[in-house]
Amino acid sequence: MKPEQWIINGEVGTSSKTIWAVMMDAVLPSRRHSWDYSVPHDPDDFSRCWKLLVLFPEWRKRLAEVAKVFPAWVGFVREWDKLTAMYESLLADGEHYSREMYNFMQTLENEGRLADGWIQDSPSAWHRPKTSN
Repeated sequence: MKPEQWIINGEVGTSSKTIWAVMMDAVLPSRRHSWDYSVPHDPDDFSRCWKLLVLFPEWRKRLAEVAKVFPAWVGFVREWDKLTAMYESLLADGEHYSREMYNFMQTLENEGRLADGWIQDSPSAWHRPKTSN
């Protein structure tokens, strides 16, 4: 499958679409802070990203580009090898979900929110300050 076909025929989620958009230079700047782009929120989301990088392994070396465009990805990019090991361990055990992996991903997601300029109001409440454009 070609990258151009994956977006139509692949197993697409918002986080895997985010990787694809950066790699294909197809990020819409006017939509950068919308819900059109996101980090993987749980092992199922991660699975779609993992499958995308299995299809296009050359993109793994370029994953840092995703964090440059989307700072919320900084922890995910840094910990990609650990996440991959956790996910592949799940597959080897015939599982699809791990509370440990989910909790680790939540920590990375919180780190990413801070890197992306979000403010934490309480343990589970965040807001993004208004910006003037």
